[in-house]
Amino acid sequence: MIEFQNVFIKYVNDFYSLYDCNLKIEKNTILIEKNLCGSSAFMRIVSQIDKPQSGEVLIDNINIKDIRNKDLDVAYLPENPILFKQKSVEYNLSYPLKIRKINKKTIKNKTNSLFSQYNLENFNKKVKKLNSSEQKIIALLRAAIREPKYILLENLFENIDENYLELALKILNDIKQKSIIIASQNSFEKFEFFKDFDQIEI
Repeated sequence: MIEFQNVFIKYVNDFYSLYDCNLKIEKNTILIEKNLCGSSAFMRIVSQIDKPQSGEVLIDNINIKDIRNKDLDVAYLPENPILFKQKSVEYNLSYPLKIRKINKKTIKNKTNSLFSQYNLENFNKKVKKLNSSEQKIIALLRAAIREPKYILLENLFENIDENYLELALKILNDIKQKSIIIASQNSFEKFEFFKDFDQIEI
């Protein structure tokens, strides 16, 4: 469970992206925004990129302040994902496992499995040679490869080519078996996949 208790986060000009935010998330959830950046602020806090000015954030009843980044069981996929564009797709997929000291054989098996499962042979090149939709697919798989408990998706389908929608939804359906998905509002409006998700206003 992710719980926000009286969370405030303020940016410039006294603009609050979250104002006295209280919520609990225990299952797959869509975040319905009251302002333009509420879901983004939520995701950045949960992934330890930003800190609230006040309030408490608990992940599975542990204060996020007491969780080391390497132990955070959360993967965040922002609208414009950052990849190692000069590196291969395989390198990008394996990176979250390498930094957690997973053994090389397990990493190789997991990356090979993704290539086989999702027919990624045409993706096996440097990331800079992929188009933006293909890069989003790789970023989604990179977020999922270590099977975190929570996956945060910010505007995943924004500007994605229709040719890749079916693949993205297939990947999400597989992710849903092992991780809790928390997605921004623009996702659920178009896709049947999200119809059973909880909806929380933020």
